[in-house]
Amino acid sequence: MKNLEVADLLDRLGVLVEANGEDRFKVIAYRRAANVIRNMEEDIEEVWKRGNLQEIKYVGEGIAKKIDEYLKTGELRLLEELETKVPPGVPGLMKVQGVGPRTAFTLSHDYGITSVEELKKALETGKLDNEFGPSVKAAIMSGIAKLQSYEKKMLLPEAEGVYQQLALYFEAQKTSVSMAGSLRRGKTVIGDLDILSTNKAAGEVLARYPELEQVVESGPKRVSVKLKMGTQVDVRIFEEDEYGAAMMYFTGSKDHNVAMRNLAIEKGWKLNEYGLFETKSNTRLAGETEEEVFTKLGLQYIPPELRENKGEIEAARRGSLPTLVRRDEIIGDVQMHSTWSDGTEEIESMGKAAKEMGYEYIAMTDHSVSVRIAGGLSEERFRRQWKEIDKVNEKLAPFIILKGVEVEIRNDGTLDFERKFLDEFEVVGASLHQGFKQPPEKLTERAVNALSHPSVDFLCHPTPPHQQDDREQGGAPARPPEGDQDSEGEWEDA
Repeated sequence: MKNLEVADLLDRLGVLVEANGEDRFKVIAYRRAANVIRNMEEDIEEVWKRGNLQEIKYVGEGIAKKIDEYLKTGELRLLEELETKVPPGVPGLMKVQGVGPRTAFTLSHDYGITSVEELKKALETGKLDNEFGPSVKAAIMSGIAKLQSYEKKMLLPEAEGVYQQLALYFEAQKTSVSMAGSLRRGKTVIGDLDILSTNKAAGEVLARYPELEQVVESGPKRVSVKLKMGTQVDVRIFEEDEYGAAMMYFTGSKDHNVAMRNLAIEKGWKLNEYGLFETKSNTRLAGETEEEVFTKLGLQYIPPELRENKGEIEAARRGSLPTLVRRDEIIGDVQMHSTWSDGTEEIESMGKAAKEMGYEYIAMTDHSVSVRIAGGLSEERFRRQWKEIDKVNEKLAPFIILKGVEVEIRNDGTLDFERKFLDEFEVVGASLHQGFKQPPEKLTERAVNALSHPSVDFLCHPTPPHQQDDREQGGAPARPPEGDQDSEGEWEDA
C-alpha cells in the first residue's frame, strides 16, 4: 500500500514548487491531493490499476499523470528537476515558521545557510543582524524552537491517518490490533505509535509492512519498526487474560499509571501491564479487560482522553466523571482559515465539507492585517470576503458560514482593529503571533486584556511558544454569548 509514500511525494513536490517561487495555487493543489491520499482507506495502487486516479478528490489530470509516472517508474522527473533548481537546504529552512521561499533563498545563496541548526547559530551570533530586525529575528527563533520541539512528531489528524493505514493493512492480513499510547488518548501531538495484539504473528506482519524503512527491534513479544516517513511503530503481544491491563498500561499517561499503581498498593495489590494481582499470593484478580480492572479497584471506567492524573481517579471513585463530547455531537467549528489568508481551501469547499460532516455552521476566521506572513486581511478585504460568504450561504442554506476574524494582539496589547469594526463580525477570536520574547507576565497581560475586550469571544491556540498563565486567562471575561446560554468557563491544563 503506497498511499503514504505518494502523499509524501506530493507534499515534497509542493514544497519545492513553493521554494521555486511558482504559483501558490499549484502548491495548494499538491497539498490538498496529498491530504486526501494520506487518509484514503483504499490502496492507491488499486485505484491506479483501474485507471481511476482522477476520481480521487483534488486529483486532476496533471497530478494523476505525476502519480502514474511515479507508480510506473519509482521516480518523478519534475521532482528531480526542481531539486536541481532549488538551492540546498531551502525546503528544510522553509519548515521554520517565519521563513518563506524568498527568505530561504537569501539565507542559502547569500549566507550559505543550509540547515535549521545553521540558521539558529547565525541568529544567535549576530551574523544576520543586517538582514533582519529584532522582531523578525525573535519570530524566526520562536519558529525554530517550535519546529524542533515537534520534530519527528505528528499532529493528531496525521497520526490518525497513519494508524488507519496500518489498521487496514493488519486487517487485510487477518490480524486484529488495537491502538494505544498518546494517539488513543487523543493528544494534539503524537510521537511513536503504540499497537497491541493477542495475535502472536502480529510482529512478523508489521515487519512486512510495505511502508517500512527498517526493523529497529524484533522479539517474540515486541517488534519496533521505523516507517519511511520517520515514525516509529511498536507492536506488543499479550495473552488474552492480560490484554485489558496491557491496554491500560500502554495507553498511559505515565502519571496516570503511577497513580493507578499506588491505588492498587493501598489495597494490598499490584498492578502492571500483565494484570491486577494479590501481592502476597500473586493471584490474578483482573486484567482481561480494562473495565474489569477499573471495577475491581472501585472506579468508574475512565475514558482514555481523561487519563492524565488531573483528578480523574478521584472523580471515578466518586462516580462523578464527566460525559465526554462525542465527535458526532460537534455541530460547528469557530476557527478556520481559508485561501484568503494562509488556509489551503476555498470558502465554498470548506462549507460543503463541513455540511457533509453533519455540521450546522462554521466560522471563517482568517488572520487580521498585521499578520503579514499569513496573508492577513485588511478591513477592505474582509468586506470583500463577506460578500463571498453571503453568496456561499445562499447555496448551502440552512447551513451557515459565520463571518469571523482571528484578530492579532499587538505587542502593546491593543487589537488590530477598532471596536466599531470588530462588532460587525459574528465571531471574534484573538491571538498572539508576535512578541513571544516578552516576560510571561506580559504575555498573560496581553491575553487577559484581549479576552476582556467587549468584542472578543475567545483566545485562539493558547499553546507553546506562548508562555502566558492559562489560569489567569480563565478568569478574564470574554464577550458573553447571545440568548440564554451561560458563559462559565475555566481553563483546564491540557
